[in-house]
Amino acid sequence: MLVNAMARSIQFKTSVATVLSGLDVSAKKLQELVGREKPAGQHHMKYTPADLRAARYRAAGLVPPTTHALPLGSTQLPPVIVTRMTKGGVGKTSVSVNVAASLAMMGFRVLVIDADPQASASNLLGVDTTGYETDIRHIGHFLRKAEKEPDAELPSAIKHIYEGGFLDLIPADITLAETDASLVAVMASHARAQLFLNRNGAFLSSAYDVIIVDTAPGTTPIGLAFSFAAKVSGKVLTIVEPEGSCLRALDSLASNLAEIQSVTGAEVGMEVVINKYHPSLKHVRESMGFLYSKYGSMLNDSIIPQFSGFARQLNPNARETAPMVEVEPSSVGAAAIYDVAKSLIRSYRITMPGMPVGE
Repeated sequence: MLVNAMARSIQFKTSVATVLSGLDVSAKKLQELVGREKPAGQHHMKYTPADLRAARYRAAGLVPPTTHALPLGSTQLPPVIVTRMTKGGVGKTSVSVNVAASLAMMGFRVLVIDADPQASASNLLGVDTTGYETDIRHIGHFLRKAEKEPDAELPSAIKHIYEGGFLDLIPADITLAETDASLVAVMASHARAQLFLNRNGAFLSSAYDVIIVDTAPGTTPIGLAFSFAAKVSGKVLTIVEPEGSCLRALDSLASNLAEIQSVTGAEVGMEVVINKYHPSLKHVRESMGFLYSKYGSMLNDSIIPQFSGFARQLNPNARETAPMVEVEPSSVGAAAIYDVAKSLIRSYRITMPGMPVGE
């Protein structure tokens, strides 16, 4: 049975809002850019993703468009961030979902595609797909199709996580594994994800500022298809823990991407985010040396420390499941995720309709 709460209303305090805005302005100036007064009876100002979106437009000297009056642009796809790693347990899904939530809190409209039959991203976003009988239509439904016409059923497959369309999800469940099995025998299966994105370009470009795809660990047909689609941005995003087996897995991923290029001609590199960093451990320091020597040009400048909040977000005894940045927005772990999200805004050139890239 599919359990999905109503889209959540997200609010955060001024100190968090000023960090999320990325505008380098005072709290007073931020409120001016938001353009609304503190509600009567509310002791402290609480900000929403819509507030920060409006602030970004006004800071750029533009009038914030309403949801139903967005500036018309091309049907060019928004940036697509595909996360890949050949080894599980490195925190790839946790980082992917928390980055997605952070971008949404910053005012960007984010679509998460759960492309992993384990459905960890779906569960972390509050969609329980533990049963076999669910009412979801996962990404496998669309990857099996070779048509070039837009998918009329795509909007109905999307679950709304945050109010206002700021964070949406195409969830997964265990039956997605059937698509992996079926794609093995499909000619040009590596192009199916790109085909899905292209034929739905008009809808996706009008509804979202960025798409984040969380793939399964290892090398699967779905993972390969989205890796091929990542040729548009020129890279996949990978998460690595600084320890031996993860470093070998990173080498394996690099080899896999090189093989994709040799077979298809698609040039896909890597952007590497270091997770679970603990400087007091000798093996971590040694692994960091290896990472900088071999993958230094690919490393994201932000490093995510070992932080217990990532484990708490997955606590089965918690009343509600939600990303760590939503539950502990002022924590050290959240600050690291915000830094990663801001770096991805720059490296993937994420923007909003009518706004210059980088604003």
